[in-house]
Amino acid sequence: MRTNAVIGSLTLAFTATLLAACGSDGSGSSSSGSYCDELKADKTYFESLSGSNADLGNLDTVFAKVHTLASDAPDSVSADWKTLDDAISTIETAFKDAGIKASDLAAMQKGEVPKGVDMSKLQELAPKLQALSSGDVTTAANNIAADAKKNCGVDLTAS
Repeated sequence: MRTNAVIGSLTLAFTATLLAACGSDGSGSSSSGSYCDELKADKTYFESLSGSNADLGNLDTVFAKVHTLASDAPDSVSADWKTLDDAISTIETAFKDAGIKASDLAAMQKGEVPKGVDMSKLQELAPKLQALSSGDVTTAANNIAADAKKNCGVDLTAS
């Protein structure tokens, strides 16, 4: 089904970029501040989107965690978090316009399309999700990961 292919590829593009910014396996210790504490604690949610058993049911929670981290980010990475947060907000709006929630993606990957989904709007999600792998978002993700390791002792890129 075309919807499966669209959702599958979109989800992969989205989670790859989000994980680059916010987590994979690795450890570190929080050095200071609530931002570092939040980042370390939230890493578990970001990790839940990786691998072949990704839990897309956590996507709404991950979106909320990104918004919170963006608002709490220190000056050194606040612009980078704003870039990532703006991209997430665009995706949330696109989901809403299409009549789906992020938590619907897991069922949609299995071919279960929720009632009320606007298929034309769903097709429009592809370029919006692919924008998450744009140079600006990738650069922001890399900056966030470097800052997290340096200033919080949290390695977001270790595998």
